[in-house]
Amino acid sequence: MSSSEKAKLKVERSGRWARVYAEVGGKDASHLFYDPQKVQLGRDSTVTLAGIGGVGTAQEHRRKGLAAEVLRHALLEMQHGGYNAVGLYTSGRIVAHRLYRRCGFVDVCRRQPACKLLDPPALARRVLTDVARRSPELQSHSLTLALSVDAGRPSHLRIDGQQVSLLSHAPRAVDLALKMSGRTLLKLWLGETTLPDALAAKLATWAGDEGALQLLVRAANAASTPVGEG
Repeated sequence: MSSSEKAKLKVERSGRWARVYAEVGGKDASHLFYDPQKVQLGRDSTVTLAGIGGVGTAQEHRRKGLAAEVLRHALLEMQHGGYNAVGLYTSGRIVAHRLYRRCGFVDVCRRQPACKLLDPPALARRVLTDVARRSPELQSHSLTLALSVDAGRPSHLRIDGQQVSLLSHAPRAVDLALKMSGRTLLKLWLGETTLPDALAAKLATWAGDEGALQLLVRAANAASTPVGEG
């Protein structure tokens, strides 16, 4: 039996942070820490993601898969804790970078943390809620959207006034279907791109009612304009 199979995965919490670790022979063999981190969303709001730090594995327990077990267990803990995304600072020059990529993290850019989406539909709902909140025109309409992220099964969302809800069942009809990568959704969330720019660069594609698309594009433009400008 390997050290990895004998490991016990545990979670220790203290205030806002948590330590997730693999215990082997009564000792901490591999661990990481995470706590809430605020990230700027657009120009006038922030969101909270789980920020990972303090990743380490004891020398004698390296190359046994313990770090991967700890990371995957931590991701489940974060998802159950209500986080929509998780981020960490890393470098493509370190061995752990390959582990993060295997676990679904993507490099946002050279100066930003690598991120993994834990719940793309919930994150899309937050992005759309921010758009609807800033657009009186969109608030006067009701739209049903189908969103596919990374070629996955579509999630369905309904915008009604300032409220955006996730639908538990596929509706009979949708006004607009959007497809994009998780990387593009992250950039929308972090305010690094806008929906019009993503569509123009073919980072997002659409099908359906062109009027609904133009309405959403105008709303997205309104959301990206600082208050007091325009």
